[in-house]
Amino acid sequence: MRLVGQLYITVPSARVKRDPTFMEKLKRGFGGQVDLDTAEVQNQLEATSVVDAVRRALGRLGVGNALSLVIDETVVFQDSDGKADDLPDLVLALADHASLFGRGFRELKFAAEHEEAGLHLVIETRARTRHRHDDPAAVVSIGGRIRKLEPEKGESAEAYRARVEPLTRDAALFEASRLAFESFVARLRDALGAAMPEARVTERRAEARVVKAPSGATEDPSAIERTPREPTHPAYDPFAVYYPSPMTTVLDAMLFASFMHMLMPPPVLLVSPWGSPLGLMSDVQAHPQLAEISDFDRAGVGDFGDDRDQRHDDRASLASDDDASSDDDQSGHADAGQDGDAAYEGDDFDDGGDDGGGWSDGGWDDGGWDDGGGGSDD
Repeated sequence: MRLVGQLYITVPSARVKRDPTFMEKLKRGFGGQVDLDTAEVQNQLEATSVVDAVRRALGRLGVGNALSLVIDETVVFQDSDGKADDLPDLVLALADHASLFGRGFRELKFAAEHEEAGLHLVIETRARTRHRHDDPAAVVSIGGRIRKLEPEKGESAEAYRARVEPLTRDAALFEASRLAFESFVARLRDALGAAMPEARVTERRAEARVVKAPSGATEDPSAIERTPREPTHPAYDPFAVYYPSPMTTVLDAMLFASFMHMLMPPPVLLVSPWGSPLGLMSDVQAHPQLAEISDFDRAGVGDFGDDRDQRHDDRASLASDDDASSDDDQSGHADAGQDGDAAYEGDDFDDGGDDGGGWSDGGWDDGGWDDGGGGSDD
């Protein structure tokens, strides 16, 4: 089970002006009004202030283990030795590089990890000083795994399956882990808000996922699920970036089979390899066709966003149509709209918040979210 959360940080910014054309200069010379605003904004974030604010927020939650700090493609700090409680070392490394960045930077990527409540968490903050008007100045992505379900060092695939298989039937384990993760994301949101009073911190999502590979796929599932590099992509998971493992897809398959046969499966969201929601496991049990991944689950899912809400509406209609036909058989009449509402009543498939609109359709590509790297393009 993959635990994925995301926070958006918005700070005051000013619209970026472009240079006027020759004709616009003439028009302005004769007293005309010329709009030189672009779609981008510039903020005044400083590398040291961003790192300090995030460090203080993480400290309030007991997070002290740094993974890396990269600023404008310069590796400032990397925990290559696996040293614990090394956030102070990261701060010292940043101080040594302060003269390189001065007051400004293009992109900053700061990653840390933490363990609590049986979870292994990766927290990645990516900030930019120049970006599209509708996009946040910083994205904090949280990825987590249940420690008991992670492969052990040197463990073979057969040994891993044998050890983990009994745990896949423990519904209480997954529910407790989901609640613990949601609590961590909420506490991190509040801690960041306190550390950055001038910013607006909003929670986009905090959910438990199982990724369903297409049935009968000829491609290796790990190849299909190419880890996206930009944090605004619906399939982005920082844990998969910093701790890639082939056992992740193995566990997904085991969990899907287990949840489909549970009397009461945990409220885990089933998603396609490209991040599009297929339905909660309880809904998939009732409507197995929801797990059938078709072209529209990939349509529109590029490297920078997707039409997630529209595809969820399409999938909800599958369930409502099925319910409607069932009611027709039993009572001779059906209210498809009512059944469609009942099929997904109470489910939360929105885009994660009402601040900042829906998914970015390439808003960060020109800005360079993928310039700093992270995932791999196989």
